[in-house]
Amino acid sequence: MDDEAREQEQEWSFGGMLRQRKWFFIAIGIMIAVILMPTPSGLSAEGKYMLALLVVVIICFFTEAIPLPAVALFIGVYQIVMGITEFKELPATYMEDAVFFIMGALMIGAVLVRYGVHNRIALFILKLSGTKVRWVVAGIITTCALAAGFISEHAVATIMLPVGIGIVALSGGISKVPALGKLLMLAIAYGCQIGGLASPSGGARNAIMIGFLSNPEMTGTTESLAPSYGKWMLMAMPFTLIMIPITTFLLLKFFRPEVTDVKEAVESIKSEMEAKGGVKFSEGLVIGIFLLTLVLWITLSEKWGLGGIAIMIAVLFMIMGLSDWKFIERRTQWGVVLLYGGAISMGAALGKTGAAAWIADIFLNQLDKVGVTAGLPLVGATSFLSVVTTNLMADGPAVALLGPIHLEMATLSNTSPLVVGIATSLSSAFAYMLIIGTPANAIVYGSGFLKSKDYLKAGWVMAVLSLFMVILVLAGFWWKLLGIW
Repeated sequence: MDDEAREQEQEWSFGGMLRQRKWFFIAIGIMIAVILMPTPSGLSAEGKYMLALLVVVIICFFTEAIPLPAVALFIGVYQIVMGITEFKELPATYMEDAVFFIMGALMIGAVLVRYGVHNRIALFILKLSGTKVRWVVAGIITTCALAAGFISEHAVATIMLPVGIGIVALSGGISKVPALGKLLMLAIAYGCQIGGLASPSGGARNAIMIGFLSNPEMTGTTESLAPSYGKWMLMAMPFTLIMIPITTFLLLKFFRPEVTDVKEAVESIKSEMEAKGGVKFSEGLVIGIFLLTLVLWITLSEKWGLGGIAIMIAVLFMIMGLSDWKFIERRTQWGVVLLYGGAISMGAALGKTGAAAWIADIFLNQLDKVGVTAGLPLVGATSFLSVVTTNLMADGPAVALLGPIHLEMATLSNTSPLVVGIATSLSSAFAYMLIIGTPANAIVYGSGFLKSKDYLKAGWVMAVLSLFMVILVLAGFWWKLLGIW
């Protein structure tokens, strides 16, 4: 036994382990209690087992009772042991296109950093915003929000992650300015989320809802209710524009940075850029390939998948000698990839076992009891359920699950299916509170600057304000002013 192993053996103690993992064992105790309880009416035994797993995952995400990649692995092991998913089928649930995208995006981001592309983007934003931190944050949120409406928010987060990391590094490093690091990472993630709903091309959830609204059988009409590209933007873009200053204010309130000015970082970036001179051929080649990536994501993602394109580009960088595997292996947060894979797997199992639909049915039945059956109250209730669901599973699957239920409720209650449908899609973007809610959250988590509790700290306020915006400002005022309902 070597010295390191002997030291680790001496340091470990059963009592220390119990203290360190107390929240995990509390979660396991609750899980066992749920498993042993009688299966509720309308829910399969497998669905009950998934509810038990959901409790463990939520507690572990909020408390970080065990390393989050370990939670991701636990999700798979649990499904096999409880007979929910066959061991031969389980790997496929971890490797959907979204997981490949996270992996490819982190690999591409590493290459962009290697060639200093992030510094050029950062310098451009800082020239427009100035060097005061509050304006830098506003600039990052505005850039992410406006770009995410037209380019996949996944891509925007990939571009901006190295920018935020670079500013933190040039401001003294994360050990010196931890609050600044958290602030910039969440500015990127939340900026992407408030902007990704602004147009139909901003996310898969929007396309899914347009598909539902275009089907007369789902909306109880004789023709398509799907809004045009322009009409969607007219309905949703005001939310993005109003939330940009609100998001900036909230993040600065919750994460007060250690510095108020990043002038030194700007000067460092300028000096580095001047020392490098003009854009070298290799740097220009990396920029050109990344621009090609954006074009492919926009034009061929339905055929090749966002993940397939991301991996293709990462491999191309290595084939052309612009990077090597050792560099990518060292700079990629593989735990984040695994974490998102576990989230996708859990979301699929919640849907397959009927657990997600059962939760939705319970919620909707409760609405009937309190008289929430039509109009603006129904819009509010369905929007709230969308927010809860999207924070537990990816936004696209959340809309796929809830969309048909919500549209049926709208039809039966003589409430506009268009209003209920668009509100559902917009609300599914508010995955502010958990890492697994959206790829943008997972990508910035890859910086290593954030803890899972940081998302909850500001995220719950963001969710409440966003719901207020959708229900009262958009559905209650703006859409009525437009004559949509």
